[in-house]
Amino acid sequence: MAGTSEPAIMARANPFRAALGLDVSFPVSGQAVVDAPARPGNLGADGRMAPGLVLTLLDVALGHAVAARLPEPSSFATVSLEILVRSPWPEGSLSALGAAEPLAADWREAVADGRVLARDGRIIATAQGLFARGTGQGRAVTLTADAGGTFRNLDELLGFRETDGVLAMAVEQRHLNPDGVMHGGAMVAVLDAAMRTTLERAGAPDVRLGSLSIRYILPAHPGEIRALCHLERRGRRIHFASASAVDGDGSLLAAADATYLSLIS
Repeated sequence: MAGTSEPAIMARANPFRAALGLDVSFPVSGQAVVDAPARPGNLGADGRMAPGLVLTLLDVALGHAVAARLPEPSSFATVSLEILVRSPWPEGSLSALGAAEPLAADWREAVADGRVLARDGRIIATAQGLFARGTGQGRAVTLTADAGGTFRNLDELLGFRETDGVLAMAVEQRHLNPDGVMHGGAMVAVLDAAMRTTLERAGAPDVRLGSLSIRYILPAHPGEIRALCHLERRGRRIHFASASAVDGDGSLLAAADATYLSLIS
């Protein structure tokens, strides 16, 4: 690996990132590059990366850029992400670059920027994230050999099921981050899937994401969660939707708003 040394977070198990086969490197100080291989489980039927995986790429790139800036090992959590998709992405592998400014020893909040790149260097999507310092080191996760298992696509890895427009899933080890709670990339992928499901049921099956804003409110621990979605407005070409994730007690875990663009008239 060229550039700076690995931050301490890289020594901790990251089941969801490992299940997707994402490779992280740190070319210069305060930057992280995340590569997503074009393996069958990461691709949709059209040979392109699954939308939820592209969102995960940005989450991982921004989070690792912040980790690379930590003056000392400490836990932190994503507060919010703002994502803008500029254009459809090509078939095959993709990379994401995250960058964060230097942090003071007593830092409380951090901001990171990122972008997803095609192999020719074209910018596919951009993002900005807000992160907050945690109060402890979090609970370490032991990554077993079969933590990710085998899966045919991202939907199968997430393991959600749909009933009357509501997505439900059991948060398991393969969905966790190094602190033992649901990975932010897994959460944003599930909420995106919930909104796509609602649009499909409303008669808009062929859409691409235009923009997405997500706020992480409480950590999602292993167990059952549900993703609830509302179609705010459906236009001829542009659609507005919102989604939220709640745990078994009904506590709000995360909320997202997004715009989608119809690919066919």
